[in-house]
Amino acid sequence: MPGRSGDRLRAAEREYAHDRFESAPPPRRNDDRPRASERVAERPGARPRTAAPAGRESRLRGVLAVVGIFLLTLAGCGIDSFVGTGLGLITLVALAASTSMAALLVRRRDLLTVVVAPPLVFVLVAVVNAALAPSATLNAATLATLLVRGFPTMAAATGVALLLALFRLVSRR
Repeated sequence: MPGRSGDRLRAAEREYAHDRFESAPPPRRNDDRPRASERVAERPGARPRTAAPAGRESRLRGVLAVVGIFLLTLAGCGIDSFVGTGLGLITLVALAASTSMAALLVRRRDLLTVVVAPPLVFVLVAVVNAALAPSATLNAATLATLLVRGFPTMAAATGVALLLALFRLVSRR
C-alpha cells in the first residue's frame, strides 16, 4: 500500500539512499536483447575500441628528433671534414641513419616533420661546415656548390624517411 509508514524514508535517509545502490549492477531489462557492448563482441572480425597500450606509443617530439638529426649529422660532417675533403659518404650515412632512427622513434603525428627535415638539416650543416672551415669562404657560390653536390645525400635521406613514415602509417605503429 502506498501510504504505509514503513515505505517512507526519513529526511536523513532520503539524502543517502542512492549511496546504497551505487555499486549495484544496472537493472536488467525485461527483453532478452543484448546490450550494445555485448553486440560489438559478437560481431565476427570486430575489434573492441580500446586505447593503445601506453608503452607502445613513442613520446619523442618532432622538434627534438630534428635536433637529434642535426647533431648526429654535424658529428658525421666533422668526421668527414677531418678525414676527407668535405661533406661526403660519412655525412650521407650519418644523415640517413639519424633520419631513419627519428622516423622510427618519433610520434606518429610528427612524422611529417621528420620527412621534410633532411634537406633543411643538410643546408644548416653545410653552412656550419663552411663557416667553421678555415680554408673555405662562406659565399653564395660555395653554398650553391655544397647544395648541388649534396643533393643525392638529401634525396636519399628524405627517401628513407618517406618510406619509413609510410610503413609506420600503413602498419599503424
